[in-house]
Formats: sequence, structure tokens, C-alpha cells
Amino acid sequence: MKKALLAGLLLTYPFAVYFGLQYSEPVIIGGVFVAVLLLRHWLVKDSKTTIPHLKIMTACGCGLLLFATFANSALALKFYPVVISSCFLAVFAYSLYNPPSVIEIIAGKFETLDENAKRYTRSVTKVWCVFFILNGLIATVTVFHPNPKVWLTYNGLISYLLMGLLMIIELIVRKWQKAKNKSNEVAK
Repeated sequence: MKKALLAGLLLTYPFAVYFGLQYSEPVIIGGVFVAVLLLRHWLVKDSKTTIPHLKIMTACGCGLLLFATFANSALALKFYPVVISSCFLAVFAYSLYNPPSVIEIIAGKFETLDENAKRYTRSVTKVWCVFFILNGLIATVTVFHPNPKVWLTYNGLISYLLMGLLMIIELIVRKWQKAKNKSNEVAK
């Protein structure tokens, strides 16, 4: 329950920054979210269902938020989605060169993977790398857009919808791939 609450709080980050900056200083928003990140890390650090390399994202996120806090910088607060997307990219890309891939690790927690499934998870990891590149670039552009609602809309809604859409497409493709592999095995 605590983990879900903290994850929910992190999802509200763009809204907290957008509305918080209208009523308070960046130092307060940054400080609150440093505490949320550290608390989340402390609660999930030993969890078997956590995303691999969460420490990297926590350290980078806290580093940026601490800078935003001490510099009292609204601009630094807006870079948080860019930093997190970059961290995900680094972790996913690194896992392609130092297997198993992140998606293989996650999928392996739910089922035993054969060689076809492992190749498939590597391909999915590559797709996520492309997504994180595009997401980071768009998030960067929104940081400098003169209308702060553009930053909020992309980072607080559109990017989450795109992630969800990619997950749904991947689930559909995975089911199709499994069925295809089964029919190929039966045909042999």
C-alpha cells in the first residue's frame, strides 16, 4: 500500500511542479520530492518485483532535485522527466550490452523464457530504448516552451499515455508471438 502511494505521488510530479510553482518556491517542491524518492527507494530496495537498477534512477533523480532545491530553480525541477527518461535509456541500453536485458529480467520473474522469448525481450528492450530517446527529446523541448501548460500536458499526461500504449501494443504482439511459436512447434 505504501509503495503504491509513493508511486502515485511520483506520477503526480508534473502536476505538483506546475501548480506548486504558482503558490510556493522550487525549494519546497524539490525537497518534498527528494523525500518521496528516498522513501520509495527505502521501501522497495529489497523487493523482487522492482525494476532493475532503480538505484541509478533514484540517485540521478535525487541529485537533480537536490540541485533544484539548493538553487531554488524552477527550470531544474522541469528537467526531472528528462533525467528520468535518460536514466531509463541508459539502464535499458546497457542491459543490451550486458545481458540479460531489462525486459528479460522482468519477464523472467513471471515465466520461464526459452531462446525465442529471450530474443523477443531483447527486441522489446530496443523498442523501449527508442521510446526513451524520443520521450527525452520531447520532454526537453517542453522545458523551454514558453507556455508551462505544454510541459504539464506532455509530461503529466501524453508521455504516460504513450507508455501505456506501448505496453498494450507489446502485450498484443507478445501474445501473437507466443501463438506463432506454438504453432511452429506443433508443425514440427
